[in-house]
Amino acid sequence: MRFWKGLVIKIYQWRITKYNPENRDKNDVYKKNEWTSVSDIGKKFENNEFTFEKYLFYENAYIGAIINIIRENNVEMFKIDTLEKYEYINYNDFSELESKKYFKSLRKDMLIPKQKIKQVAQFALRNIIWCRLVSEEMFIHFGYDYYMYIGSTRLSEETLKKIKNNQLFVEERISPYI
Repeated sequence: MRFWKGLVIKIYQWRITKYNPENRDKNDVYKKNEWTSVSDIGKKFENNEFTFEKYLFYENAYIGAIINIIRENNVEMFKIDTLEKYEYINYNDFSELESKKYFKSLRKDMLIPKQKIKQVAQFALRNIIWCRLVSEEMFIHFGYDYYMYIGSTRLSEETLKKIKNNQLFVEERISPYI
């Protein structure tokens, strides 16, 4: 819960992932051997090569979930609450000059307009950065092994359905990055 101008506002929190909860044990440990990072491209999982195209499907699904929740909560701007930057890697789908320049400009406490969230999310999902994004209405935390946590004041059944239709799983979970 958060306090805003004397009011108590409930923040709902979810873990949104590609991992099917049916493959977890009683301690919430995921038991199936699946890719967990963009660095797994080229490796085999269940006798199938993990390709960049398969990776992009899930990256786009995660970003779609973020964008849908942003729309529902009418968020215009996020602040980078925490930031770790790693080595910049271009996977040949970024506009090299623009993307690298934006990467270099990222700073803690920087304001990120909703139009730039896709790029920041791509950096985080590709392990180029680790960050927590916050606004008054919601937060986005990127975890290790392709885990994402989102908290917001609302999430409708319609938005949940859109996220699930993109082969993602939404579970009520408190972010370990709070």
